[in-house]
Amino acid sequence: MSGRSSRRSLVLLVIACCGKSAPEADPGKITKLASKMMREVPTPAATRECTPADLTGGTTMTFRTLTLLAGGLPAANKPEEADWINPAELDAPAARVLATPASSERAARQAAAQLLAAPFFVVYKVDLVNAPMALGVKELKTGNVGTRVIRYEKTGLPSCVQVFVFENDHAVSDAAIEKSDQANMDPAISKLLRDDLAVQYIKLAPRGTK
Repeated sequence: MSGRSSRRSLVLLVIACCGKSAPEADPGKITKLASKMMREVPTPAATRECTPADLTGGTTMTFRTLTLLAGGLPAANKPEEADWINPAELDAPAARVLATPASSERAARQAAAQLLAAPFFVVYKVDLVNAPMALGVKELKTGNVGTRVIRYEKTGLPSCVQVFVFENDHAVSDAAIEKSDQANMDPAISKLLRDDLAVQYIKLAPRGTK
């Protein structure tokens, strides 16, 4: 009896100390699911509007990361696809791991298992970057970005969509306009505005109820 108890205590200690192996799954299942989600992008009129409750508890990612998971986007050809306006902070860690080519096979399989276990997905899709100064064009106006926030079910089909628009911080934008007194945009000012838009996106993007 004492021996069995000691062995049981040892097993519990090992589990508590080192943990069990994380579940693994075939990343190819995520590739297939992401491809389906990309084919099923709803317009605002095509489905109902998301409520805060609809976005609570889902696994989040940018549409750029979704595209990477589907095996696409070798290079960003449009401002809406650029890395800077699709900040990693909006990606669930598992999505970021699986979208990173340098991730190990084991890490990718564990990330795939986490994504497949998600209750649903919340995807942030940038539709329009209306920010000339951030893009290096001297048009003195506050930049804004139009997006869609889409809830996808585990089937890969959308169930609701929300339009979300944000803009540069007014103080940052006003200071950039005041300093832009040359014929062309200063690259440093453009970067500052891009960085600020990313900050505003991370801070303001709908995530559901707290």
